[in-house]
Order: sequence, then C-alpha cells, then structure tokens
Amino acid sequence: MKTVLIISYSPLHSDPRILRQIQALKQDYEIATIGYTQIKDDSIIYYQVKAPISKPLGRKIRMLFSLLGNYNNYIRDQLELILDLDNILSQDIINPDVIIANDWTGLYLASALKSKYSWQAKVYFDAHEYSPKEFDNSIKWRLLIQPIIINALRKCKDDISIMSTVCDGIAKEYERFFNFSEGFVRVVTNAAEYNSSLKPTAIGGDKIRLIHHGGAIKGRRLELMIKMMKYLDYEKYDLTFMLVPSDKTYYKYLKNLAEKYKNIKFIESVSFYEITKTLNNYDIGVFLLLPEIFNYKYALPNKLFEFIQARLAVAIGPSMEMAKIVDHYCVGIHSDKFTPRSLANTILSMTPEKIMDYKRNADKYARELSAEENINKIKNIVAELTGN
Repeated sequence: MKTVLIISYSPLHSDPRILRQIQALKQDYEIATIGYTQIKDDSIIYYQVKAPISKPLGRKIRMLFSLLGNYNNYIRDQLELILDLDNILSQDIINPDVIIANDWTGLYLASALKSKYSWQAKVYFDAHEYSPKEFDNSIKWRLLIQPIIINALRKCKDDISIMSTVCDGIAKEYERFFNFSEGFVRVVTNAAEYNSSLKPTAIGGDKIRLIHHGGAIKGRRLELMIKMMKYLDYEKYDLTFMLVPSDKTYYKYLKNLAEKYKNIKFIESVSFYEITKTLNNYDIGVFLLLPEIFNYKYALPNKLFEFIQARLAVAIGPSMEMAKIVDHYCVGIHSDKFTPRSLANTILSMTPEKIMDYKRNADKYARELSAEENINKIKNIVAELTGN
C-alpha cells in the first residue's frame, strides 16, 4: 500500500474535511495524520501538533523587537508559534507518497517536511477558503498576519502538484494569486454525507419552523437573524438556533438578545453525525451572512449542504455561491438584500405549499449534492498523483 499523509491544523476527530478524506482513501492507502487530535481508528498513524496558545509577555516582546528590527525574523517567530515546527520536525515521520495539505498552515508544514527529509512526495493542497483574505476587514490582521500567509503561500508554490478549494469564485482568485493556468484549481465543495433514511417532513401545525446551526462566531453577525424575527409573526414562525458556543461571550450575547422574542429558542448542539437527522425536524434552514470579507462574499458552507441533506427548504441572503446552488436545484429562495427585513420578506413569500416543493426538491437532489461526488474526486486526485 502506498502512504498518504494528511496534515491539518484542526481537531482531526471532528473536522468534516479530514473525516471525508480518510473515508475516501482508507481502503486503498495507508493513512498517517498530523493535527491537534487523534482519529479513533487504530489503523491510522497519528502525529500531534500543539494547538495555538496565547503568547506570554516575553514572546510578545521578542516578536515586537523582531518586527521592528527584521521582518524575516518576525515571520519566522510567528510560523514557529503557529506551526509548532520544532516539535513536528523532531518526530520520526513516515515517508509518504502523497501529502494532503489542508489550508496554508498544512502546506507550509508539508514543504518543511519535504525539505528536511528530501521526500519526493507529491502535494495535494486543499486550500478550502481563501486564506490571503481570511480576515481582511481587520487592520491588525492585515498588518501582522496577512503578510505571513502570503509569504508562506508564495514560498510553497512550487511544491503544489494539485490544488482544490470550495467554490468557483475562490478557485479563480487562487489562480490569479499563484498565476496558475485557468482550471488548475479544482472545486471540492463542503457537501455533507448522503443520508438515504431521511425524507421531507410535513409542516407541523400552524407554525413554520426555521433553524440555523453552526458556530457562535461574532464575525458572522448571527444577531441579524434574531432581528429578522421582529418582521415575522410569532404565532406563525419560530426560529431555533443550534450553535456550538465557539465564542462563549458572543453566545451569551445572542441568547440575551433573543430573550425579547417569544419565537426564538436555543438548543444544544449535536455531534457531527447527528446534524442532518436533527435538522430534519424543521422546515426552513436560514442563513444571512454579510459579505464583509472575501470568504464571506464567496461562502459555500457545509451548513447549506446539511440543510439539503436534511430535506429542508432553504432561505438565505443573496450570497452568490450559495444562491447558485439554491436557484439551480430549486431548493429554496434568497433575498434581494443582506438585511433582516429583506430575508424576512423572502420567507413571508414562501407559502406552505412552496416550502414543501422545495423540501421535495432537496430530497430529489440530495444524492447529487452529497459528499459522495467529492469522495470520488479525492480518490481520483490521489490516484492521479500516485499513478494508480
């Protein structure tokens, strides 16, 4: 068996991308992983990196002087902190045939490993979203972090054999960034696993049940969906949030804000494997995401595909990549503007009959829009790199 090394600076056991990569390749390759946590599978080799920690005062002072004195030293210090390079490079890591490098951090580590051990491994760079503009509305981020990411990506360009990202808009932007030929960057979406056991549920009683799930992340401005509810009759609509409290302060803020509404509630998040089954109890999956940064402008998140797998109707803002899917497959509707009122008006236009039509279309296209197609893409990419 040939060996695939999967690198991701994330908790591997709960990262949907990593779990799908392993699912795609496990039967045909020996799998090794580098990340924050171990997959619960004894057949998979695991090497640990440390999760980022807050910088002690001494390191902050050192980094300040390195920033003021020599920018190359600052970049080196930051990469050492983010990537835990000394620890990883000291381990006796298996020599792979292919490296799947997730995100810019994974790519930089892949390049460092290839250089240290003189590996001949081919690198598949799964960029996911567009990291050079990950937080491009933050001056601090643009000054201190963006140059590090850009420097790291450009340094590693020649190590990339194949590359993918989550949607067409981001693929085109990466081709411009790297000066790759058109079509070089492939698209592998965040599609969810196909669930054949789920079917559209009927609208229960007199209420339309809305749901939003995901992380409680301040930059996503989830409060806009709370404000949307003042335009929807509380006797006819209710909204449920199923959130991971990623930012506990922000999560508390959302719950406090929602207290004034009779038709908003919060429920506990469920495991990755229970998401679509839980969503299936609702009618409309909602998401309003302001295009305040590049990746939000081109967002095509896993939650959209989970709405579809759950056989829900979809109601979103006019996010271009999501709207393409919603319109093409007729699984829901999008508002004209990125405002709570506009999305509320869009939801009001959805009759119960139309909601059921959208649910049935979600069921019709659930397999086509599932992870199965992406799993085949990953298999084909690795086979192409190994010559299998």
